[in-house]
Amino acid sequence: MPYHWLKIPSSPPKQRRDDVKDKANGKGGSLVGAQIFYDATGQAYALIKDPGNPGKLAELLADLGVTDQLGLVDADEKDAGAQPPA
Repeated sequence: MPYHWLKIPSSPPKQRRDDVKDKANGKGGSLVGAQIFYDATGQAYALIKDPGNPGKLAELLADLGVTDQLGLVDADEKDAGAQPPA
């Protein structure tokens, strides 16, 4: 199952983490590690397991206000020839 690193707007860290987790679960995906991450500038990032449905993924990205994303596959998927999502 592909993954997406998402650059997202932030708010109070614990509240935003819980919001991202709830929204991802509600669309059939999940927040990997049940955590979001912050860089030195305070920008928030989340690693999301793809819900496996393009429509649900698009809804999730819109719900989270994603400003940038990077599609990824894990080592097993890469070894099997899978390509990261666009």
